[in-house]
This record gives sequence, C-alpha cells and structure tokens, in this order.
Amino acid sequence: MKYLLAAAVVSAGMFMSCDDDVSGIGGSLSQGEVTITVDSLVTEIPAASIRYESFDGRNTTKLLGRINVPEYGSLTCSFVSQMLSATKMNIPDSISVSDVDSMRLVLSVPRGALTGDSLAPQQLRVYRLSKELPADISTTFNPEGYYNPSEPMGSRSYTLSNIAKGDSALKRDSYVRIPVQMPMSFARELFEKYRADDPVFEWPATFNKYFPGIYVEQNFGNGCVANISKAEMYTYWHRINRTYDMQPDSTYKYVDHIVRDSVSLLASQPEVLSSNVIDYKVSEYIKGLAESGKSVVTTPGGYMVDITFPVQRLLDAYKNHGASMSVVSSLRMEIPAQVIANDYGLSVAPYMLMVRKTDLESFFNENKIPDGKTSFYAAYDTESASYKFNSMRAYFLDVLDRDEQGEVVGPEDMEFALVPVDITTETVETYNSTTVYVTRCQPYLTKPTMTQLDTEHAIVCFTYSSQKID
Repeated sequence: MKYLLAAAVVSAGMFMSCDDDVSGIGGSLSQGEVTITVDSLVTEIPAASIRYESFDGRNTTKLLGRINVPEYGSLTCSFVSQMLSATKMNIPDSISVSDVDSMRLVLSVPRGALTGDSLAPQQLRVYRLSKELPADISTTFNPEGYYNPSEPMGSRSYTLSNIAKGDSALKRDSYVRIPVQMPMSFARELFEKYRADDPVFEWPATFNKYFPGIYVEQNFGNGCVANISKAEMYTYWHRINRTYDMQPDSTYKYVDHIVRDSVSLLASQPEVLSSNVIDYKVSEYIKGLAESGKSVVTTPGGYMVDITFPVQRLLDAYKNHGASMSVVSSLRMEIPAQVIANDYGLSVAPYMLMVRKTDLESFFNENKIPDGKTSFYAAYDTESASYKFNSMRAYFLDVLDRDEQGEVVGPEDMEFALVPVDITTETVETYNSTTVYVTRCQPYLTKPTMTQLDTEHAIVCFTYSSQKID
C-alpha cells in the first residue's frame, strides 16, 4: 500500500511492508536523508483460547435469571450484596412504629437491559445473610452457609416488561421495578433502631455486622437474564393530615386524611461490597471452537484469549533500519472479530481489554484503568468488524528503552490477555480540544456475549522515522 510520506524497505526478516518513498522533510535544517517508514502488515498473532471460571464479580450491575442458548450454553445468575444504610431516618418525630405499614425491596431494571424474553415468567427469592461476605469474593462464590434457605425474607413473581401497565406507563417509565415484600418485623426493628439513635448506623462496617446483606436468587423461570442497576429497601408509613374542607352543604369543618409516604433506608451502593454469582456451563459448540484452535471470547466468564504480540520483530526492524536519529510515531493493532451465529441476539463484547498477562489479576483487584503501556482497550468497530488498539506507542518505547539498556525482552513483555470489559469514560472539553478519560474498567457483565477473534489476520501498523546525517 502507499502513503503520502511512504516507507523504506525493512529487512526481509520482518513482513511484507509498504512501498518506500523518501521525503526531504527537515532538509533545510540539516544535511541528510529523512526516511519515514510505515509498516502495515497482515500477520498471524499466536493466540490460544483460555478457559476461566472465577473472576471479579464486583460490579454496580447485578445479573439475575437463567438462559439457555444452544450455541452459547446455559447461564444462571444470582447476586449477594451488602446494604448501605442512611445515616438518619427522615421521618417526622410524630410518626411512631405503629404507623409503619410495610417494607419493600425494590429491584430496578432499566428498560431493555435484559437478554432473552421480557415476557418470560420469573420468580425470585430474597434471603438475609447470616454472616459477612468475604473480601476476596468472586463469581464462583458459594452462598451456602451464608444464609438459611428455609427462611426467605420475601419472594416475588415477575416479568421484565411494563406492557401490562398500559401505554402511558410503557412510554414514561424508564425502569421495570420489581417490588418484594419484606418482613414487617424487620421494618419495625429497623425503625426502632433509628429512633433510638443506635450506633450501628454510624459506619458501614458496624451496620454490616448487624445486617450482613442480602442474597437474591432466581428459583423459577428460564429464558431471561436481567441487569439490575438498583436495589433499594423502602419503608412505607402513613400519617393523618387534617384539613379544613368545605362540605356538600357549603359549611366547613376539619377532616382527617390518611397520607402515605416512604423513605429509602437501605440501598446497594458502590461504597459497599456486592458481587454477582455466576454459573456458566459452556456449550459443546464453543468448546469445539476453542479446542480446534479458534480464538473465542465469551461473557460473563467462559473463555478469554491469550496472545503473543510480535514486539521483538518490531524491535529488530526498527534497529536494522534506524540510524543516528530515529523517532517512533505510532504503533497500533487491529484484530478482526465476528459474532458467533445464534438465534437469541447474543452479540460481540463492546470493549476488549489487552493487558499484560502478569498484570491481569492485579489490574482488576486494584481497579486500574488502561495506561497505554502495559494495558490497552479497544471498542468494537461495527464498520470494520474489528477491535482497534490505537495507542501502543508508549509500550514500544518502554520495551525499546529497556532493550537499549541491555535488558532481555522476555515472554512477560510479549504475552497479553484479551478480556471483555465495560468502560466508563468522562469527556473534558476545553477551548480548542476535547479529551476523553477512562474512569472505570470492569469485567464485562452486562450481557452474555460470544466473540470469535480472527487473530490469524491481525493488522499491525508501525510508523517511525529515521535520519542519516551527512
């Protein structure tokens, strides 16, 4: 291929490169020849599909439900969560415990945030945890022994559709809400503790000792997995409101009205520990693809892909063609990808993280974000059907610097893991520029996905310039 400032020929040990043209840039400043080299090559990236079951399931999104897809496999999701308590109860002092009507756990699902059939009948159960959750919790956490299965706090049958509420609710309400009745004894116990200014509400740690949290499981239904964005416990109460009303005979008198209100006292928030509990049984079809050498990535859990990036060959090409003055302009990699055909609408992962294998575990444990040196991310490009890792220059410069200092470029510098992630960004606009910052990077748990990476036809584009001084 040709470029405006096209490239010099690299050594035969590299790959098929672009045509070579020589630019006279910089000739007025110093005598010599400046060569800008752009190597854009299609190459096979050594890759292997790696099975993994346990990973960090802590996420603001909680999955609930079951789904079976022949090509994908079967997925069962539940979750555990601590609850963050309000520091004080905003209820008038005139309200007593006898005025408390009920308590409900309300699970909120954004409209459309589901996989499967929204009209499929479901039923869930909520249990009170009997001891605190472990700090190193993962998706393979077994809640057995952390709750009493014979004493549920509540249960609820539901569907994930607002269609039964009528057209106005369907258009207006952005959430499907699942209310679950909680025990009255717990509502009154909590009310009395607030009234007594109990110290358990001063800190999340002290409250978690009193109320370790909840476990929510699906005990009936199949064909749908919901993304629960909020879990809140509301206390409902009533009061008497006396007004001076006109009567039918045009006289006035005081009339008592019952007014009902509610307040959220407990909620699952990012400040407290919550984790998805995921049981994913991979289909024989997916296993067959992985065993045949295909690069397969699934979520949540299942398979990720390990690759070996050819940085040593790039180093060799750069040093063989380099001269007294050389500058690396850019390095990027593009990996074609496609969805594995299915009839349930399962698509590809929206983002892919490329992280050095030695840093994979600590990356998520320490809530890191891609730094462009040991970790990178790429959004799925629907037009090119690929993931484009565009900012790898700092990585190459770091390896080059250590190589020039005599350090050996080892496997830890070349081996990376490709993992589906969910990326949260923040855009900062100034007078003449717009910058997008990544603020959060988590394992992708939003939906089941199946992605087949074509690592045999990856594209690596390496651009650098060199100058020979006369």
